[in-house]
Amino acid sequence: MPQRSVVVTGGASGIGLAITAAFVAAGDHVVSLGHSPSPAAQCSVVGDVRVPDDHRRAVEAACEALGGVDVLIANAGIHDGGADLSRDPDDLAAVMRSVFDVDVVGYVLAIQAASESLRERRGSIVMTLSDAAFLAGQTGAGIAYTAAKHAGLGVLGWTARALAPEVRVNAVAPGGVITSLHAVGADGTGRPLFDDADAKRDLIRSRNALGTVMEPAELAELYLWLASPAARTLTGEVLRPDGGLRLR
Repeated sequence: MPQRSVVVTGGASGIGLAITAAFVAAGDHVVSLGHSPSPAAQCSVVGDVRVPDDHRRAVEAACEALGGVDVLIANAGIHDGGADLSRDPDDLAAVMRSVFDVDVVGYVLAIQAASESLRERRGSIVMTLSDAAFLAGQTGAGIAYTAAKHAGLGVLGWTARALAPEVRVNAVAPGGVITSLHAVGADGTGRPLFDDADAKRDLIRSRNALGTVMEPAELAELYLWLASPAARTLTGEVLRPDGGLRLR
């Protein structure tokens, strides 16, 4: 396969880092957009996914490297730390806005910035969603994160239709992955979502039918496949690697 030009949002850590490393290992050129440089990408654009101009800079870097964008991975996201209706109203409103700004608006801005080049090159988009988009109130996620991932389904369906037939748009909705995902407070300060990774692994294993925990590197293989010619007939679809979470 010829070398592809790939843009990954949130490519410096967690699932995004694994995705970046997988595409680089496959021989592709990756531009990562995020708050910090990616140790795996050939090019990192330090910026904020909530800022349109930062997405423009990432696309420009991809165009300078290989003439355009072949693959967009809309991945950068934050969690809400289990925010619920017991929160102070002002605090809850701030958390809702913070999560939606990154997990929904950030995706839309990434797609908008790359769409022209993706159409020209008949490329593909893969979004990171979550089991929270299908199992509302059953995954430990709060109202903000759950609502944002449901909104992500809307972004997926709308863009898959709007960008067809030139661009394919699909998603991966992991369930049960240990990453460095951060929860966001009303003041926008991040903190690790999982303080005890071993305890979280045990909990994940107890909740899914296969008794397994997905590793970021395993998930990355699904992104590679969705962006490959092997998945040429798929658009508007979601892969759900969760060990059969919904079967328990």
